[in-house]
Amino acid sequence: MLLGLFLIEAAAGLYLFLPLVGRRNSGVKFYRLILIVAGSLALAALAAHARAAGWVVLTMADLGAVVLTSLAYLVLRYPKRLIFRITTALLAISFLAATTLAFQSATGAPLLWSIAGGLSALALLGSVNLAMLLGHWYLVVRGMPIEPLKRLTIATLAATILKLLVVSASLIMAVRSGLDYPSQFYRITVGQGIFFWMRIGWGLVASLLLFPMVWGTVKIRSTMAATGILYVQVVAVVIGEVLGGYLASLEHLPL
Repeated sequence: MLLGLFLIEAAAGLYLFLPLVGRRNSGVKFYRLILIVAGSLALAALAAHARAAGWVVLTMADLGAVVLTSLAYLVLRYPKRLIFRITTALLAISFLAATTLAFQSATGAPLLWSIAGGLSALALLGSVNLAMLLGHWYLVVRGMPIEPLKRLTIATLAATILKLLVVSASLIMAVRSGLDYPSQFYRITVGQGIFFWMRIGWGLVASLLLFPMVWGTVKIRSTMAATGILYVQVVAVVIGEVLGGYLASLEHLPL
């Protein structure tokens, strides 16, 4: 369940943040690459969810995302036609629905918490991974404007802050059960402390600390240096989101 959740969050995030790049800036080949990666991740999520409880709804949601991703790939050459606009809009809705369903199924969280947890996770995973992939694309397309990478760098900061707010709100909810053993807050921060504080340190604090370095290299158009730092940020975010998903499955809150 958690594997499928992570995969569909990553797929959704890559696709939903793609408009920040701009087709005119990166070219159609970069869009095709992202659609292939997102579709492959959604297909892997489908395979992971096929063995889970309540697999019918989850796999149908994943299958819808896979089919629409394939269709979007085929109509990518017709950006001004209605079929392209309808397909891309439906794919965005499909990814959002699949992520919410996967989060709720994996964690048992209420719907509103599932929406907040799923959206904040896909935002963080999607923005960071897409920024890293775009950094590599500058080696392929010489002379590409730096603005897309700037926008994605800012998006990583906004996504990290959003995730931090969601985790903080979850902790506030947990505090209502008290601060001492065996309260929910105690279980999260002490009982699962080694995982929780690693989640905070790697997934959120490290991401915030790396932002000035990425932004500094992007401003001077040192895309190779920015990509190297983004590699580190991707690792930190992945560790954080994996641990966050595990904690969320235990406590039924987006952590």
